[in-house]
Amino acid sequence: MVQKVSIAQALEMENALFLDARTPKEYAEDRLLGALNVPLLDDQERHEIGIIYKQYSREKAIERGMELFPAKIPSIYNAVKDHQKKTIIVYCARGGMRSGIIASLLESIGFKVLQVEGGYKSFRHHIINQLYNFQLKPKIICLYGLTCSGKTKLLEQLPNALNLEELAQHRGSLYGGIGLKPHRQKKFENLLLQKLRELNHFEYIFVEGESRKIGDAEIPPFLFKAMKKGLNILISKDFELRVQECVEEYFSSAEKIQQILEITPQLRDIISNKRKQEIISLIEAGKYPEVARILLKEYYDVLYTHTLKQVRFDLEISNNSIEDAIKNLKEIEKIKIII
Repeated sequence: MVQKVSIAQALEMENALFLDARTPKEYAEDRLLGALNVPLLDDQERHEIGIIYKQYSREKAIERGMELFPAKIPSIYNAVKDHQKKTIIVYCARGGMRSGIIASLLESIGFKVLQVEGGYKSFRHHIINQLYNFQLKPKIICLYGLTCSGKTKLLEQLPNALNLEELAQHRGSLYGGIGLKPHRQKKFENLLLQKLRELNHFEYIFVEGESRKIGDAEIPPFLFKAMKKGLNILISKDFELRVQECVEEYFSSAEKIQQILEITPQLRDIISNKRKQEIISLIEAGKYPEVARILLKEYYDVLYTHTLKQVRFDLEISNNSIEDAIKNLKEIEKIKIII
């Protein structure tokens, strides 16, 4: 009989391989970081069995699942065949039938196998408990600036940076999801906890000044509060350099351009419907710098200048040269500013 293990014990184990027995859709939404997906059922099969369960009975649903299972055995074995010296830890949604079947199969052919008690649900509770009771040690330095001031590129160059937009896979505005696949709250919190653990030994960490929500992801209260108490730095950049950055970021592929065309009519009333149509015509004509100038000057700068006026800035740094900006940001830490 397969031995069960708590999620806390499983996460502490060395030389272990996690197998996620859930569907690809469940796996994509969130999972234990590093786990391999070996679905007992694919998305369509799980949907089918769910219908059988509701319309007929649990027994018939199990029967149908057992009919589908033999075809999965080769892919399950191939996922673990090169890991005989590792402990295989299997989980599904609630630590039930899907992970139990795979764990029993692997145990029967000689693998050392454990099944996570409570499955992904217990992992999710673990993440919430760990994250919302996290003791943040570093002080926060928040970077603010108008759209396309290059704040993200600065964060990417700093070893002690927390890039919340990267974790959320969203830039926080109406156009914020362009070219990305935004993460939902579960995955955002999972990735955030991991990153905070990596950064917690620093004296300071840099973040971008954000609203409480980034796309569909919400920043935990303890972190948002720390950001509000942090040191605030205004990042400035010449307008034409911002235009150039906007074109590079948002107009670099046909897919992104198509998304912009679809989103533009939804822009707030700061821009008139007539002006929105002019923007669409310019996009279709390939005049991307002109589009960027309009969107920055007439839309984003109008929105965010009001927001920036509500922030007390301790320092302003030019980002016309990213090398100089990085140098100045790193020197801030040496000054030992008391936040």
